Amino acid sequence: MGRSEDRMGRAAMRLRRIGLLSACCLALLSPLPVAHAQLAVIDVASLTQLLAQAQTLMQQLQAARTQIAQAQTLYQSMTGSRGMQQLLNNVPLNYLPVNWMQLSGVAQGNAGAYPALAAGVSNALAGNAVLTPAQLTALSADERTTVTDQRQSVALLQGLVQQALSTSSGRFADIEQLVRTIPTALDQKGVLELQAAIGSELAVLQNEQTKLQVLYQAAASDELANGQKVRELVIAGHGRFAARFEPTPPQ
Repeated sequence: MGRSEDRMGRAAMRLRRIGLLSACCLALLSPLPVAHAQLAVIDVASLTQLLAQAQTLMQQLQAARTQIAQAQTLYQSMTGSRGMQQLLNNVPLNYLPVNWMQLSGVAQGNAGAYPALAAGVSNALAGNAVLTPAQLTALSADERTTVTDQRQSVALLQGLVQQALSTSSGRFADIEQLVRTIPTALDQKGVLELQAAIGSELAVLQNEQTKLQVLYQAAASDELANGQKVRELVIAGHGRFAARFEPTPPQ
């Protein structure tokens, strides 16, 4: 009995070992489970559209930068000073009297604010004089006043014309210089300054011509008044024309 039980125990042990080995083999031989990876889905058409939009935005940004640079260049070419006024000869803007009182003062030798005109009148007075101071002193007071007034009127007319001619010639020279400088201007601002300077010179020149005409007419009217005084003095000195032929009464 003892040996039979021992044999049966050994046989059971063998069976358990065989079962265990079979299970291990089956486990090794059975297929492994497949691992499934989760991949993101990419929309190629949408990505292509986004890239195209980005390129378009970059092109628009570059175009905007170019426009800003051009605008800055244009602004700089139209602002600031180019110093074109330094090309002028600094001809006086107001060299003629503005009213009759100033005009009369210059004729009488009071230069005031018009030294150039007064110097021209003084030179004309000295150049036109024929009567010497002694001969002038020998005349009556009315005659001396008449001669002096006539001298001043004529000298004033000559001074006005000479001063206007000199100043106008200077302005024409300035305008010519400005016109010649236009092709050499480096930017639009330089051209604008030259054009503005030319316009200003032309406006001043036209205003001076108008003012000169009025002053010349005023001086001419004064000369006419002096001529009327001379005629009346002649009449006063010689008496009535009819009386000159009356016979002298016997002594």
